Amino acid sequence: MTEIRSPLFPADNPAVTTHINVVQGIINRLANNSSTCKTWCVALVGAFLSLAGATHNPTIAGSVLVPIVVFGFVDAMYLAQEKAYRDLYERIVAAVQSDSYKLRSVFEARADRTLRHVWWALASWSVWPIYGGLILAYLIAAWRGWFELLAAAPVK
Repeated sequence: MTEIRSPLFPADNPAVTTHINVVQGIINRLANNSSTCKTWCVALVGAFLSLAGATHNPTIAGSVLVPIVVFGFVDAMYLAQEKAYRDLYERIVAAVQSDSYKLRSVFEARADRTLRHVWWALASWSVWPIYGGLILAYLIAAWRGWFELLAAAPVK
């Protein structure tokens, strides 16, 4: 007796759709973590600058570079890993479309991050304008002496 296959096979196979959904879930979590990095970075930079102004201590303002660099690096790594998973997702979909998807592929959920992914992330429109812009703003403020204004006594 011959098996009758659906014309949508393997796309209609529950294991295949679950595999694609698992990879998409990983991509969504990485994208959410990337967004959270930006939120925390801006919040901490604002908190450091507010503290520097409240205490009239401009050296605290120099601390803003720490969260910018740390969160910029972590964000870039999240985006690089997300890109690696997007590449995996595209390979899975291409295999389904070309009817070359095999049973052993169902358990493929590892996406190795490469240097190409890291460079892509560093050049991404969601990394360099945010963190580069914050660093540029810091450098301009330091050059123009705006941090010393934080040390000025409040006007009474």
